[in-house]
Amino acid sequence: MLILFGLACKKNNFQTNPTIKIKDINTTVVAINGELRIRLTCTDKEGDEGEGELTYIRVRTNIIPIPQPGMNDQVDTVHTVVPAFPKTDEVEMFLNIPYNFLNEDPNKNDTMFFKFTLRDNQNHQSDTISSVSIVAKQL
Repeated sequence: MLILFGLACKKNNFQTNPTIKIKDINTTVVAINGELRIRLTCTDKEGDEGEGELTYIRVRTNIIPIPQPGMNDQVDTVHTVVPAFPKTDEVEMFLNIPYNFLNEDPNKNDTMFFKFTLRDNQNHQSDTISSVSIVAKQL
């Protein structure tokens, strides 16, 4: 369902607490059976992001509640382990979020944004960042 992997990059001067930035997002409107792909850039002085944890929270901005939430609602907070990789102080992570996670209302488009935070394997926490608004199209 959700895929995350890292790719080692270059060396530089960074802090002990990881930083996280959204490098790009493939689309702001996800069609039925589509996928949202987010590329994150993460830095950490010790290079210990591998085997840490990436957390993202879907924040739904629709005014009308989801119908029958017991049948249509999903968890909005996801914790995923960052794969192990050789220590490097800068890394790119790719997060793929399928449409079936984005859209829960079977009758309407779903609008949301995401909050991200990264904890390295020594429990140093990044600041929280937010994405732009994303729309999961129903029609």
